[in-house]
Amino acid sequence: MADLIDGYCRLVSGSSQSFIVHRVQKEGERVLPSIPRAGTRMLILFCICFETDDYTEIIDEDTYTFPSIRDYEVDRDRIELGRCIGQGQFGDVHQGVYKIPGNPVFAVAVKTCKSSTADSVREKFLQEALTMRQFDHPHIVKLLGVITENPVWIIMELCTLGELRSFLQVRRYSLELASLILFSFQLSTALAYLEGKRFVHRDIAARNVLVSSLDSVKLGDFGLSRYMEDSSYYKASKGKLPIKWMAPESINFRRFTSASDVWMFGVCMWEILMYGVKPFQDVKNNDVIGRIESGERLAMPPACPPTLYSLMTKCWTYDPSKRPRFTELKAQLCIILEEEKQRQEERSRTEGRRQVTVCWDSGADEAPPKPSRPGYPSPRSSEAFHPSPKHMGMQNQYQVKTTVVRMQTSIHTSMHIFPSGKEQMKQIQEEQHWLQQEEGPFLVMARQLSERILLHLSSYSFSQY
Repeated sequence: MADLIDGYCRLVSGSSQSFIVHRVQKEGERVLPSIPRAGTRMLILFCICFETDDYTEIIDEDTYTFPSIRDYEVDRDRIELGRCIGQGQFGDVHQGVYKIPGNPVFAVAVKTCKSSTADSVREKFLQEALTMRQFDHPHIVKLLGVITENPVWIIMELCTLGELRSFLQVRRYSLELASLILFSFQLSTALAYLEGKRFVHRDIAARNVLVSSLDSVKLGDFGLSRYMEDSSYYKASKGKLPIKWMAPESINFRRFTSASDVWMFGVCMWEILMYGVKPFQDVKNNDVIGRIESGERLAMPPACPPTLYSLMTKCWTYDPSKRPRFTELKAQLCIILEEEKQRQEERSRTEGRRQVTVCWDSGADEAPPKPSRPGYPSPRSSEAFHPSPKHMGMQNQYQVKTTVVRMQTSIHTSMHIFPSGKEQMKQIQEEQHWLQQEEGPFLVMARQLSERILLHLSSYSFSQY
């Protein structure tokens, strides 16, 4: 904080002398660079070019040098513009086709600049291409070419799923927590790459991240977003700045460093875990810095692991020198991602076991069958059951013995109805007992037995009359 106050006093007074005595810098510690004297002309390349490797002093100036990007010049006849997929202050963004002789055509994204814009605006528009040409990373949008003649075009790789914020809002009910952490980890690798090349992004937000596939995101909008009309931007003395994403030193002193990028990345992670909700939605831009300086921070998202939110709060440390570096964030996010993948696998196994249990329980409306006597089918067997040829004999036995049992019932009933025919009934019972002992042709015997019963009963009935 003392460095910020000292820098402000030196800037106002135009003095190169510090008003305070700095303590000796420890190895690896971040300190603010010296304030450049008024009138110093600098290009806005976002490159760290001062006495330390950690911070850079970014000063917006009205004078630009035309980018030297002739090596990326593309013949306009090779680009076929398609439908409009986005809009900006300088022009529209189109889906297009890049035709290279001898190679198959492939889809690209084309940023256009209105023909009526002034040369200074056109140069600012091409500044993004000058910055992007220096990057080669799997999670940074790749520059494919430029057309510097009016109308000016910037040709980039196409991310078919659009910007991350809209993607999160549409798929909020289908995305796993592990996917959200994966997106954050991929962005940290891209920003660690920029940090290693001593570049700062200055506008890290979900709206500036593009989705190339369901499991891959890419950082984009290098330098262009400062000029786009957006309600998230606050118009400062020069240019438009995303106040609600910015670090306090960037809001107060327009100072952008790798540490301020870390702050913005923490806000971007919060957006991802909130499925595209913007930070400080009900707060005016002018009131944001007051809340930050009073100690207020964004609340923990509902599904956010505590370890991840703790990492976010470290990114929002007021003192820039105490914020983690992107290399540290990348390592920590890798650990958190692996932990969440393990928890997700365990949840999947638990859900699988639960489904198996439900499957077994779904057929358990009746008790398990009791063991049946040899030669008899299970009690669950249906009367409409059609046996296979292998079990046809067993089915016949079951039918015969069922008939015998029914005959027994009829016999006992007859004994109660006709008590004087005991001898005849005794003979029938003996024949029935003999039938049960034999393993012969049951159907024939059953038929004979039925005839005898009918004969005896009919003769007994006539004798009564």
